[in-house]
Amino acid sequence: MDHHQQTIISAPSLKQFCEEVFAQRIPREEAARVADNLVEADLLGFSSHGVCKVSDYLQRLDKGLIENRTELKKVTESSTASVLDASNGWGQYASVEAMEKAKQYGTGVVGVRNSNHFGITSYYTMMAARKGCIGFASTNASGLMVPFGSREPSLGTNPISIAVPAGEGRDPIVLDMSTGNTARGKITLAKKTGDAIPEDWAVTKDGKRTSDPAEALEGYLLPMGPKGSGLAIMVDILSGVLTGALFGSGVPRMYEDPEPQYLGHLFGAIDVKAFMEESAFYEKIMERVAQTVESEPMGGFDRVYLPGEREQEKRRAQLEEGICLPHEIFAELKHMGEVHQVDISQFVKSDW
Repeated sequence: MDHHQQTIISAPSLKQFCEEVFAQRIPREEAARVADNLVEADLLGFSSHGVCKVSDYLQRLDKGLIENRTELKKVTESSTASVLDASNGWGQYASVEAMEKAKQYGTGVVGVRNSNHFGITSYYTMMAARKGCIGFASTNASGLMVPFGSREPSLGTNPISIAVPAGEGRDPIVLDMSTGNTARGKITLAKKTGDAIPEDWAVTKDGKRTSDPAEALEGYLLPMGPKGSGLAIMVDILSGVLTGALFGSGVPRMYEDPEPQYLGHLFGAIDVKAFMEESAFYEKIMERVAQTVESEPMGGFDRVYLPGEREQEKRRAQLEEGICLPHEIFAELKHMGEVHQVDISQFVKSDW
């Protein structure tokens, strides 16, 4: 069978299936949030953080590396900031609570400690942007990336996202970036689908470049040059050190280490109304948007995009046409469904 064969499934059906599978093991409310985050990642084209994570998460649950219920505890609270302890619960659940709390302050910051993988970072900044706030979110991750010029890994790909509201009926402007040349999930996905990877993604354990995803997974990720390395260190300090979570080389690896990760996240919300009239802000934003999208493209480019614009286009197309899942990922989901007595075939739209 051609390993690039795909199955098309509608986003609501895929979400419903994933929610049903998770709900066999964790509370329904938490299952819904995890499922929504994973499907949103696939919709936006971040397939390395999409439903390919379902089996990874459930394996961690099977091994007792993540709790089957998230008990959030307040560690500290001031008038505009707080820290929550996720007690080794589900990253997506803790993060939604934290971002909602940050927005309640008006302009506030909330840290989360002792958490787990939280899916795509822009999921939380978009929450803020939809409520008229500029959203900030960051997380640290397993220490699988080398700092620029080093052979020893002490960094995760430590992503950062900022989302800016652009007014009623318009997509927010969204930056969502990893600080590595790629997310490790993309290498994991390439291994699952049998694809080679670009040579600037990772190095082997001996520090040599490789296009073999299996070798890369045993080695280390490369940062996005010195700037990516510097940003990753700062994100680790904000998300890990500041929140009281594990950080740097102290973060256990998601797949190889049989212990909880105790990750840290940081969420911020800036209420636009605290700075100026919303209408005035959106007027200026439209002017700023025009300076980018209406600018003359250079040779080889059809047009100039805003951060997050292409992802929103992909999202709209896939909401209409369905999400294309590689055969291997669909097979993995089917198996997870069988294990949890949820039949995926009732959710599938059509085959390619």
